Amino acid sequence: RRDFVANVSHELRTPVAIILAQSETLLDGALDDEEMAQKFLSSMHRQAERVTSLINDLLDLARIEAGQRELEREDVSIAAAARRAADGLASKAKKRDLRLEIDVSSEQTAFVNASALEQVLVNLLENAIKYTNEGTAIVLKAQPDGKKRLRLEVWDEGPGIPTELQNRVFERFYRVDKGRSRDLGGTGLGLAIVKHLVGQMGGRVGVDAREPNGAIFWFTV
Repeated sequence: RRDFVANVSHELRTPVAIILAQSETLLDGALDDEEMAQKFLSSMHRQAERVTSLINDLLDLARIEAGQRELEREDVSIAAAARRAADGLASKAKKRDLRLEIDVSSEQTAFVNASALEQVLVNLLENAIKYTNEGTAIVLKAQPDGKKRLRLEVWDEGPGIPTELQNRVFERFYRVDKGRSRDLGGTGLGLAIVKHLVGQMGGRVGVDAREPNGAIFWFTV
């Protein structure tokens, strides 16, 4: 708990300090400098978005860990959930010249919570969008995992995850590249939320290396 509080404080301190410093500079007269004002306001907006994302993820994680998010299950079309997740992230992918490809049979279904499944897919796809190389493809696949389960995989062409760190990337606030993650707007909580939601639905999560480069984030339902 002490580590968690320390991490939250650290993550919030930087963007709040930037917003405070830049707003003070604007109030001290920089507001009259149109070019500087625009630059500072854009920066403040980015930092405010970062704080908002962090708070939303913290609230989500707190509700999940406290058992306050009931996950009623039903038969859900994997292809339909994947398409909704991909459509919601299409503009972000386009900005980085990335293709989102869905390799899922229209007949594949899973007994899951529809909202939780879609959030897991969004988190994994958004994570891939942030780190994969521009001009490549992110592929979402689904395949049988035994007789009664499905394994969903998100393939990217990014830097990959070193083998010795693959067991840690689902920890709260753990980042392989801390500086780059913050620059890209990562909160360090997205994969932790994925792990908790999948676990509540009785599944497992993991990440494998992709050859020649990249990562395969997967979960079972």
